[in-house]
Amino acid sequence: MHLILFFNGWGMDSNIVENLICDDCFEVHCLNYPYIVNNLDFSKYKKIYAIGWSFGVYYASKFLLENNELNCSSIAINGVPYIIGKYGISSKMFRFTLETLSLDNLKKFYTNMELPLEYFYKTPNLNKLKTELENILYSSPNTHYTFDKVFLGEYDRIIPYSKQLKFYEKEASTIITLQCSHYPFNVIKSWRDIIGKENEF
Repeated sequence: MHLILFFNGWGMDSNIVENLICDDCFEVHCLNYPYIVNNLDFSKYKKIYAIGWSFGVYYASKFLLENNELNCSSIAINGVPYIIGKYGISSKMFRFTLETLSLDNLKKFYTNMELPLEYFYKTPNLNKLKTELENILYSSPNTHYTFDKVFLGEYDRIIPYSKQLKFYEKEASTIITLQCSHYPFNVIKSWRDIIGKENEF
């Protein structure tokens, strides 16, 4: 059995990946804020894949640095380990999002992601979303993990493709460009699409 640890995007839940086709050999754990990995016996898995999407890339990088001995295969999707800054979202825009967060503005954010609004099926907890933004704002990392493989959406309007590309071009990562926006699961249909063939990694 192989383990997939999926570090989800900001304000998302497991519904975001529930339609991805999953091979029988994979056990998937979808991690949402505060991204706590508990009660897992890592020794029982043949391979561990740490996959981060969007803001989850920041948390995946943090986990990988703290658990380097696990020798995980690592994949980033539409995100960088530094959410705020020249390779991510500008500090001005990030603070503006935090200070003006409302249901209407959140819907605009989802629209810019090209997230199907069917995911906006329940009223989000705005206080929880603000807490997560504040945690990121005041916990900027000074180092990061180098991902094995990265997927970048060419039409990403949340974290521009050009910024992400500049960051990962100086890394030892395999870069794959997707014809998608920040929300990638309209072109990614299965976990195997992300991980690749059995003999990769």
